[in-house]
Amino acid sequence: MADTDSEVEVSQLDVSSSSNVKQETRGNSPKDPLHPDDFNKSEPSQSSASSQSHTTRAQPDIDHSLPTSSSGMADSFQGYQDNYHSDKEGSLTSSPVKKYKKFKHEKYCLVCGDRALGYNFNAVTCESCKAFFRRNALKDQSLKCLFQGNCSIDVRTRRFCPYCRLNKCNQIGMKREMILDENERKARMNKVSINRARKQCGQKNDPMDNVVIKDEPMSDPEPEASNHEAEARGMGEESPLLVSGSGAAPVLIPNETLDVIINRSMLPSDPLLYRTLTPNEKKLISDVTMAYKETLASYAVEQHVNQEENYSNLNDIVNNSEVAVRRLIKFVKLLSDFKILSQENQIAALKACVLNTLLLRSVNFYDVENDAWRTPTGSIPTNVLKQATGHHQLHEDHTSYCRSLKAISQDDVYIMAILQVMIIFRPDGVNLEHRHEVSDLQDKYILLLKHYLESSFSYMHAHIVFSNLLRKFNELQKIGDDHAKIVLQVNASQIEPLMLEVLNLH
Repeated sequence: MADTDSEVEVSQLDVSSSSNVKQETRGNSPKDPLHPDDFNKSEPSQSSASSQSHTTRAQPDIDHSLPTSSSGMADSFQGYQDNYHSDKEGSLTSSPVKKYKKFKHEKYCLVCGDRALGYNFNAVTCESCKAFFRRNALKDQSLKCLFQGNCSIDVRTRRFCPYCRLNKCNQIGMKREMILDENERKARMNKVSINRARKQCGQKNDPMDNVVIKDEPMSDPEPEASNHEAEARGMGEESPLLVSGSGAAPVLIPNETLDVIINRSMLPSDPLLYRTLTPNEKKLISDVTMAYKETLASYAVEQHVNQEENYSNLNDIVNNSEVAVRRLIKFVKLLSDFKILSQENQIAALKACVLNTLLLRSVNFYDVENDAWRTPTGSIPTNVLKQATGHHQLHEDHTSYCRSLKAISQDDVYIMAILQVMIIFRPDGVNLEHRHEVSDLQDKYILLLKHYLESSFSYMHAHIVFSNLLRKFNELQKIGDDHAKIVLQVNASQIEPLMLEVLNLH
């Protein structure tokens, strides 16, 4: 927990206007607990008839059974040609040409014989064998055949022996070096998403065109699964989840433990792909961010909180956090929406958000490279928390959270400021009254965050950043609850009165 600004008497705090903050007298840090007086307020079109009048032609009979050998495939092909030429003399005009071309490009998987749509990893395969090869070709495990190592692989038996199936994939020339790793797959899907969105908007050029990604064959658009593949999925074969809409760009859903980071240098250049914030939204973001910079986002100037030796035990950590709590009080006094709440709700909301605020604030000063907290006079290693509390997992969760959120937010102070306000207006806080009012205020800033991201990251990428931030917002509550259990272990007789009050330790 990092700290900052301890110059204000809690009993002198006045929510009436932000100007009072600058007029507060400097003096020793007060020891009085919170009091309600501290928060006194003052202020498709249908087809044409002509197209329906055409005479319907009889379709040639086609045998869709799978060929079991190369000769069977040739016979089947010849049968298709005979049917086509015998019917060509009749009433067929342009339609049979299309039918013939469609069959001419029919392909079969060289591994199992199922219908294929094209090349995957340098060989013609079906979607099932493509997925199988991607999942198993790079695994560091030795597959074994339960028989003699020469099992017959076809549509019905391809799931029985992975060893022989993988061998056959290698024999037909499938290349494992063409399999994309996780970062390359994300970059590829990101590029596909941008290109599709650009086509819809009529955009011609984009910096993403210059991105070179390893070429892994991918069907585009995604084909419908064959009956055999559907049966295989029903029997337990993995299948990728495709999220799509009518003509919309695909949505990349990040894994629960995988943060999708958007590179700002790769964002589209078309201004039509970005939201224009309203004057009220711009003013609200500006006011909140300025208040955040002046309080919680600035370094602590007190010497005792910037020295590593002053974090020897849990009591020291809690007491040094008093500086940050006083800055939190200053911050909420600058929020116009906070003044709307009753005095009881102001105090309840403030107490409920203290630990989460300290954790979120620590992200601002976290140094990823050195695993330390930055201070005006140097840095403090994060392992002081581990040594002071003895809870190693809690320390790992905390620092991991800092790294993750720092990467997602990319040190954007506007994002951090809005997240801080969302923390203050959590409707599930203890002792809150009229929770719907608090929830409505939180909704206001959640929507503000979404609109800001759409103005900063574009419509096509904002939903990715937004979902990641909401996930981190919810994770913060769990980490805060874990820290709350540890705080209960402090010696209350050695804790400053303000911290006793806001943490309900008295």
